[in-house]
Amino acid sequence: MATAVPNNIATIGAAEIKLARLFVPVDFSPISDRAVDYASRIARRHSAELILAHVNQPVNPMAVPEAVWCHLQAAERNEQSRLSELGEQLRAAGLNARTITLNGLVQDEIPTCTQQQCTDLIVLGAHIKSGIERLLFGSNTEVLFRHAGCPVLVIGPEIRPAPDREWRLDDVICASDLRPESASAAAYAWRLARKYDAAFTLLNVECSAPKPANQAPNPNPAVTRFEESLGSFLPDGASLTAKLRSLSQEHRSCPATIVAYARQNHTDLIVMGAHATTHAATRLLRGTAAQVIAESPCPVLVLNIS
Repeated sequence: MATAVPNNIATIGAAEIKLARLFVPVDFSPISDRAVDYASRIARRHSAELILAHVNQPVNPMAVPEAVWCHLQAAERNEQSRLSELGEQLRAAGLNARTITLNGLVQDEIPTCTQQQCTDLIVLGAHIKSGIERLLFGSNTEVLFRHAGCPVLVIGPEIRPAPDREWRLDDVICASDLRPESASAAAYAWRLARKYDAAFTLLNVECSAPKPANQAPNPNPAVTRFEESLGSFLPDGASLTAKLRSLSQEHRSCPATIVAYARQNHTDLIVMGAHATTHAATRLLRGTAAQVIAESPCPVLVLNIS
């Protein structure tokens, strides 16, 4: 089970956006390299510090032959050298970057280290497992974004390469179920869009077709509670009512509807909330956030709303 960390997302939802320290897990895969590219552009835009972290997974030396154990040690030394070289490359490019090597389980070490480092944002390159691989091993990615004490920017497998320019956002959507506990994520997304002067949409996917525009909606107690909760995170006089867009699922799933909307509108960022879960639970069906990440053409910012 992942190490529990204090959840400060509620506080973040009511505060101005801060991006002074970015934490990037590195495993030297192509998708990890792409996450570093995105993190570098964000760091340059905000003059932020980049922390590159590689996790050495524990291996029982008594459970493997000596020759294999020596090979694993050599591989760790090689990865440490590659991590140092990556840090040097980023510093040579004018970025404030440093490297950290961690030893242990990914789902334990990264949440703990990001808390100790007072991280503002984790930038995570990740494949979302499915099928038998998911059943056997679960998903470290989901455990991380569901337990992190800060926002996690997930760079999924279908994402566009980082644009060759300074990081900016022109269109942001927050996909929300409109439950009160999701209000902090919506408020964070709205503040982030405002920081970048980006268009903002609060997107809710309904199971049934939305009512015609000329039909007065019946009061919905759940939506009312969401609006009341949202009010505690926004400045006086601010409202997201005009930003709400409700869509019918039609013949698609909820995640597919969100992704289709993002593609159609050339969205730069999808923001979502996610509840904490155990590593064992990730062996089961993927949650909505994980399904969106698996297909999204743009980064997905996930906030732990537990």
